[in-house]
Amino acid sequence: MGFLDFLGKPLGYVLGLVFDLVGNYFLAIFLFTFVVRLLMFPLSLKTQKNQADRARLAPRLERLQKKYAKDPKKLQEKQMALYEKHGVSMTGGCLPMIVQMIVLFGIISAIYSPVTHLTSVPADVIDTTATTLNKVGVLAESDVKQGSYYREMRILQHIDNNEYTDEVTTAITNIKSGDKAKYTKAQATEYITEMQEMDFSLFGMDLLEQPNSKGISVLWLIPLISGITALLSSLLSMHYQKQMTKGQAQQGQGCSNVMMLVFLPATSLFIAFSVPGAVGLYWICSNLIALLQTFVLNQIYNPGKIRAQAEIEYEERRRKKQEDKKRLAEARAREQRELAQQIKEEGKGGQKKKPAKPTPKAEEQVVAEETAVMEETVSEQPAVEEADKTEE
Repeated sequence: MGFLDFLGKPLGYVLGLVFDLVGNYFLAIFLFTFVVRLLMFPLSLKTQKNQADRARLAPRLERLQKKYAKDPKKLQEKQMALYEKHGVSMTGGCLPMIVQMIVLFGIISAIYSPVTHLTSVPADVIDTTATTLNKVGVLAESDVKQGSYYREMRILQHIDNNEYTDEVTTAITNIKSGDKAKYTKAQATEYITEMQEMDFSLFGMDLLEQPNSKGISVLWLIPLISGITALLSSLLSMHYQKQMTKGQAQQGQGCSNVMMLVFLPATSLFIAFSVPGAVGLYWICSNLIALLQTFVLNQIYNPGKIRAQAEIEYEERRRKKQEDKKRLAEARAREQRELAQQIKEEGKGGQKKKPAKPTPKAEEQVVAEETAVMEETVSEQPAVEEADKTEE
């Protein structure tokens, strides 16, 4: 876990500070997760804003898709032109998500390595303790290596019962620095005591144990709550997604719904059964904070509401444009009637017919009406023309 350790060091320092303040691993994990999510909130907000910007253009994109359904290349060109004109990036939400995923790996490292991040126990003492516990038969070979995810949790679980304190103390004092012992017996005892005093209990549950390691126990509550909170998070996300795509059948939406409602909660449930309770506890805290974050983000930028407002504004511009065209057509028709009437009257008077020409009064009236119409729509016309050009 070299890369994860690199990411986990700064986050582990934050986790250590929180643990020193509260002294309880459960509270430390919850507050730590909350603090990290809070620090990443600007990135989440940027991603949410990008989704809202795309939702604002959704009505126009759907019309483009219908118009150029048989010309994918032209459709792509029009879509890119629309995004570029409105300053919307197709990959604008990728960088924040990548950063969040990298930070998530760091969080995993910090959570999985409590001895490294929450105590002053040196790395070589941790290695020696793992090797000693393996020799006495309580630690699996797979948990001895530094790359093992649950190595430190297994160490804490076995060293807490005081059965192998003497063996571990002797092994630590045998660590050499050159020709001399690197640690005294007092230092070895201090390190062991520091590991034993870490509080990993919650309402009588030992968070270092796996829920599936024994029969039915109170530890089963952790995976069950983890699955329920994952389901609630999926339901909330689907609710806002439905608002954004209401009335529109999305390709593959049924499969996506199954993934969110069944697969993700089931995966969360399975993983929480298979890992130490402390890790499952982190998933619960993460799901709860994700629920809160999703709600807050959609209060600030709600893609569904923004899309609905964009549809209303677009239709209003279209309606106004049609009304303006109708008024201009009526003004021109009135002009033609007046010209026809003038020609008719001139014919009755025996005058020689001349090419139809509006009277100064009629011409002034039509020009005045056209000017009034154009002035009335001048503020809306650029937006309408922009929409028309994009959809042509």
